[in-house]
Amino acid sequence: MGDDTLVAFFAHADAVAQRIREWNEYRLKQEIAAKERTIDIQIEKTSSAKANKLAYQKLEKIQAWNEAQLERQKLRQKHFEQCKGHLFWVGAWVGSGRSGTLFFLTAILISVTLTVVKIINLPTNLSCPDTKSLCYLVYQMRFNNKSVILPGQAKDILAEYERNKNKPKRRK
Repeated sequence: MGDDTLVAFFAHADAVAQRIREWNEYRLKQEIAAKERTIDIQIEKTSSAKANKLAYQKLEKIQAWNEAQLERQKLRQKHFEQCKGHLFWVGAWVGSGRSGTLFFLTAILISVTLTVVKIINLPTNLSCPDTKSLCYLVYQMRFNNKSVILPGQAKDILAEYERNKNKPKRRK
């Protein structure tokens, strides 16, 4: 009977030991699951912190853009007010009668300038006595200043004219 009792005792001890091992494994699994949950929560906090940081940066960019748009709007408004002030000044100036005098004088100045330019360019050929004369200096402003004839060129031009004058004209 002694052996049976010991066998039963050891069987019971093995069963208790088995339950203790199962309990320890269960507790170990629970601890591992708790650690995993803690890690998941930390990851969520980190990722949400990153998301919050990105959202905050995006919000800052949007606010900076809005401030820039506000500044641009203020500048446009200021420019509009300046243009409006200038327009009213021009309107008052035109209404005062002084503008007509200025436009009249401007028109005369433009017509005199165009007349002088036309007179300078009117002759097809011009003979000047010297390269240092006023005639030569003024006519250097011509559009075609190659038509100014100097004293040394006059004889050559006359000789060429005489040669061409005596040649019979060809008919095509």
